[in-house]
Amino acid sequence: MGMLKSFRYGLLAVCPVLAPTCSDAAVDVYSQAPSSSLADTSAVYNNPADPGFNWALDADMEAWAYFHVPTDVSLNRISWYGTDSDGAFAVALFAASCFSCSASWAQTGGTFGSNMLTTSLFGQSQVHKTALAGGLFSYYVDLPSSLVLSASSPSYGLSVVNNYTSLPFSWAASAQGSGFHLHYIVGQAMFLRAPGNLAFTLTDTGAVPSVPEPKGMYLAVTGAIFLWSASAVRRRSPNGSYPRCR
Repeated sequence: MGMLKSFRYGLLAVCPVLAPTCSDAAVDVYSQAPSSSLADTSAVYNNPADPGFNWALDADMEAWAYFHVPTDVSLNRISWYGTDSDGAFAVALFAASCFSCSASWAQTGGTFGSNMLTTSLFGQSQVHKTALAGGLFSYYVDLPSSLVLSASSPSYGLSVVNNYTSLPFSWAASAQGSGFHLHYIVGQAMFLRAPGNLAFTLTDTGAVPSVPEPKGMYLAVTGAIFLWSASAVRRRSPNGSYPRCR
């Protein structure tokens, strides 16, 4: 019984190495990392006398990042990067069969004509903002439910537009991507192709970490056998010392 107990103790000591962790880990399924430069403004002035996405100024602009996923991915968090800003954000994601197909600007209530997300308007309490190095900020929102993007889709468009009062949002540039993005300017009343990539990240916060590598499992089993063997030797001698040859 003592040998069995010692063997069980040895397994308990190394089992955390054998088994994957019980806690979940966030995995970025697609990312266009931010650079130090800015690419475009994506903000609509919120007139205090007439709140909402009212497009009151010709300078108001909405931008869309265009991208393609190489494999099918699942996500439930969207992050983006840029300047400090105030107010709510409207977020839209749609599949595009061609450039600007299904693109629609944010309406007064922060809604879109075409949107894969179940909700599009996120208030300040729902938008998580963190200051980064170089004066940039990161923002993210958690979606009410997970969303699957298919690699069979030619492309996707992601729109993030800020409903600001005093600090309009300018989207950070990225070295990764298709090399262009889409924007809509009120004064021009048309969708335009613009050079440069926009920085954003798509994340699956419920992804389970991978199982430990075989090398780690081998070391864990070896440790368990060693502990069992040492216990067995001690059991053969009353005083716990190694037996001597007679």
